[in-house]
Amino acid sequence: MSPSERAAGGARSHTEREARGARIYTERAARIEALVTELTAEIDAGLGDGAIAGLAPDTARRLVATAARAYSVAAEEGAQPPTGTDMTPTDAVVLATAALRAHDLNPFDLALWFSRSTS
Repeated sequence: MSPSERAAGGARSHTEREARGARIYTERAARIEALVTELTAEIDAGLGDGAIAGLAPDTARRLVATAARAYSVAAEEGAQPPTGTDMTPTDAVVLATAALRAHDLNPFDLALWFSRSTS
C-alpha cells in the first residue's frame, strides 16, 4: 500500500468516525426534541388538571436547571429567547428572580449581563 493509499484510508477512517459522531449527535438531538415535546404536553396537561401541584419541588428545580443549561448552549448558537407565547411575564420574572437569588446575584449583576447579551 502506497503512502497516498494509507493516507486516503486514514482519511476515510477519520471521515467515518466524524460521520458516526454526527449521526449520534443528530440521533441524540432528535431524541431530546421528542422528549421535550412529550414533556411539554404532560406539563401542560398537569397545569390544566391541577396535577402539577403534586410535582416534587426538587423535580421542578432539576427541570429548570437542565433547561437553563440547554438554553445557555442554544443561546450561544443563536437561539431566540422565549417569547410571550412560550411563558407569561409572571413566569419569566419568577424564574429570573429565583435564579438570581440562588446565585446571590442582584439586579445590578443582571443589568451587566443584560447589556452584554446578544439574545
